Amino acid sequence: MLFRSAEEVPGVDADFVQVLQDLIGDLAGAPTPVEIKLFGEDVPTLQTVAKEIGEKLEKIRGTADMKTGIIEEGPQLTAQIDPLRAGRAGLTVDQIASQANVALFGETPTQLLQGERQIDVRVRLPKEYRIRKEQMETLPIRSPNGFTLPLGALGSVVREEGAAQLNRENQRRVLAVTAQLAGRDLGSVMRDVQKLMREQPLPPGVTYVLGGQFESQNQSFTNLLLVLGVAVLLVFAVMLFQFGTFTAPVVLLLMMPLSLFGVTLGLWATKTPFNVSSFMGAIMLVGIVVKNGILLLDQAQKAEREGKPVREAIVLAGESRLRPILMTTLTAILGLLPLAFGLGAGAEMQKPLAIAVIGGLTFSTLFTLYFAPLLYVLFREKQPLSR
Repeated sequence: MLFRSAEEVPGVDADFVQVLQDLIGDLAGAPTPVEIKLFGEDVPTLQTVAKEIGEKLEKIRGTADMKTGIIEEGPQLTAQIDPLRAGRAGLTVDQIASQANVALFGETPTQLLQGERQIDVRVRLPKEYRIRKEQMETLPIRSPNGFTLPLGALGSVVREEGAAQLNRENQRRVLAVTAQLAGRDLGSVMRDVQKLMREQPLPPGVTYVLGGQFESQNQSFTNLLLVLGVAVLLVFAVMLFQFGTFTAPVVLLLMMPLSLFGVTLGLWATKTPFNVSSFMGAIMLVGIVVKNGILLLDQAQKAEREGKPVREAIVLAGESRLRPILMTTLTAILGLLPLAFGLGAGAEMQKPLAIAVIGGLTFSTLFTLYFAPLLYVLFREKQPLSR
């Protein structure tokens, strides 16, 4: 495929579409992974800073398709009306502008019916009056006194560069320098971007904010941390109701952080970034880890109530509950394997979730079977079972 650069074809903005990545970005409200928002009121200064930062951003490993956010308009013809000349002809600047707009851009005095469709009929002067300076100067302007003057007699028509397009955010002018990712994860690239901005001198009146997927991901992580805390509290309340004592719930609560070791190891082994999807998988593990522990410790408490010593009760519970725990764990892991391998349409979106759950579930099961009984015996020997 032949691709010409912007230097070879000025005004052409090429974009290589990645449907899945663009869809995820649009759903997250931030279509670009890397975005540096520059705020300021002086437009030329903003554009100069954006070009400097863009040149340095291109040199960061893992960034691609950098855009400075500067959108230039094409050359334009501007009529500068002299109020004194307009007044001598009995006209105001607004009246002249109104007549010029109708002549150049037209009006729709009627509609044409074609079948069941009504099509507006626009009446305006030929195209030459809009693109040629000499023709525009001859544009007829009617005076209230009954005579007609050319537009050039009421002012001057000048050719000038088009104004750059600028956006505002929170009532402030903003220019966004953006880039896509190529071969690196968002976290490592943003660390280099943060270092770049710390070392980049900014003129007075210019500030910056890191936006894009980095900003939305930080907001999502904050919300998910709250969800994780609420999930742990709710699960702990359910365990208190189930066991009627603090011993077993505390033991299972201590198993939850150990399961995060499996999440981290699984993501590291597969080189999968820790993102919102994998964070959701970690939250799911809160309930899954507790489920295995409840199966084990509930059976141990039943054996204790039948008169068995603590150590014997936990051994009997392990013998009777080992098979159900392994079966449910293997079923969950095998069910998530196609998603972890990215098989099927749209699987890439939830691949980090599947990897996080598989890694955490594998290690949490081992911790539940080996460490949970040890902690339970340690706590139970210091506290009698409540009847």
